[in-house]
Amino acid sequence: MLRKSLEIMRSQPLYITLLLGTMMVAVGGSNVVARTHRFAQDKSVVTERENVQVQAFAKRFVARLLTTRDVAPLIPHFFLPDFTSFAKQDFYEKVSPSLYSSLPKEERVRLFVAQENLGYIITLDVMTNPDPGDTSAPPFKRILPNNVAQSLNRSRLVEGTTVFTNREELLKEVTELEKSILEARAFLKKRNPEQLPFFLRKIRKFERDPYLGYRVRASLIDEDATLESGLVRFAGQKAFIVDTPILIGLVVLNDGGRLRVLTMIPADGD
Repeated sequence: MLRKSLEIMRSQPLYITLLLGTMMVAVGGSNVVARTHRFAQDKSVVTERENVQVQAFAKRFVARLLTTRDVAPLIPHFFLPDFTSFAKQDFYEKVSPSLYSSLPKEERVRLFVAQENLGYIITLDVMTNPDPGDTSAPPFKRILPNNVAQSLNRSRLVEGTTVFTNREELLKEVTELEKSILEARAFLKKRNPEQLPFFLRKIRKFERDPYLGYRVRASLIDEDATLESGLVRFAGQKAFIVDTPILIGLVVLNDGGRLRVLTMIPADGD
């Protein structure tokens, strides 16, 4: 069920190789094996200045996302211009590498936005649940009308075993998800769950959490990694990983003196 997907993904190890989708991983069936030798894991010290800068950047990102409920308008201001070109597959592994590599940039961005916007609604569903142990209610039913909740729950772009190999079938699924998200967003705008007392209390609680409260870590991008991933211009730099109180993690790079998001991932929290 979709409501469990966020918690399942948060239990995965937070290696930089895994966070970059399948850019630096070997895929076997549904198992992802991180090739951790490509990066200097957790050996790069985050300076106080870097910590302050990355945290401030992440806080601006979260504030905008809570307002827009849409990743698309954040892309020009927060993301690397070519952020979808580094991965061999989408993070959720719903599109085959061969199909993903053939998609033009605009379609890879559409896919990313649809998946992450659904992920945000999953986050809302999780964080507005007063009893996290109670999973008896259908996904999204607490925050959305039944027809919209069912439509979102049917999407194959985040959870399940579907791997798209046909472009037309993929784009049809993306279009259907986009329509469902627009319906959901119209309802969420009226209800404004981000301002509910329970949601605000949980945000404040997570802000004080040593792991979810904008914790910043870093890993060095080595030269071997750039050969496979295309991150040549970032060789020797740090890739920052910052967890946020809305259970979304960001992988952030310094691009010519400006912090930019490489990808979004489920916050680790461990």
